[in-house]
Amino acid sequence: MTTTLLGYFKKNQKIALVAFISFVSIVLLSVRIVATQHLDFIFLTWNLFLAWVPLLFMKWVWEKEMVNPTPFGLLALYFIVWLLFFPNAPYIITDLKHLRGVPEEMLWFDSLLIFLFAVSGFLAGLYSVRVMHRIAVKRWNAQAAWTIITLSMILSGFGVFLGRFGRWNSWDILTQPGALLRGIMGSLQDPLAIKHTVAFSFVLMLLYFAFHFFAELKNYESTRRYS
Repeated sequence: MTTTLLGYFKKNQKIALVAFISFVSIVLLSVRIVATQHLDFIFLTWNLFLAWVPLLFMKWVWEKEMVNPTPFGLLALYFIVWLLFFPNAPYIITDLKHLRGVPEEMLWFDSLLIFLFAVSGFLAGLYSVRVMHRIAVKRWNAQAAWTIITLSMILSGFGVFLGRFGRWNSWDILTQPGALLRGIMGSLQDPLAIKHTVAFSFVLMLLYFAFHFFAELKNYESTRRYS
């Protein structure tokens, strides 16, 4: 099993990087729990798990797509499922609010802890967007792909607001669809929701653009090296 896992990470180096940072984050959290005898930040592991869901899901979709093109309706459903879980990735950055109740002697450690979890979540999320981007370009074209990504970032910014301020979760669309719809309609009339959505969407788009640019630059340099 170890050999299989190492082989997978060697083939998927970006996932290996995110996995390594995630592992270090969990190690630091374990050290904190042992040192303080408290489970104050144990929720970060669940948030990180949710951040990994869209990445692993889109990798699965990509592998299916490489074998046999997915019917349009099913692919659209896959994208919707991805979009429902993607806001969990950038959501971790909002956990910095919990630093307000941290004792001064633990502030530096807890800041580093949440920062690493946030970086892990962001990287997992950005990589899942990258995979979705490649699928969209392959199926349609670059313009359609960027249109889908832009809309996804706007909806994700709104999703982060719903998660942090409305306390809604991705699975509430199945367990509480009516209440969630009422929450969404109410938030659409909230000036704070609009400001938060615009700001967070802009940051997400900027970060993904940078992520995409450096990924493409690396691919270009690799192509030139072996051409």
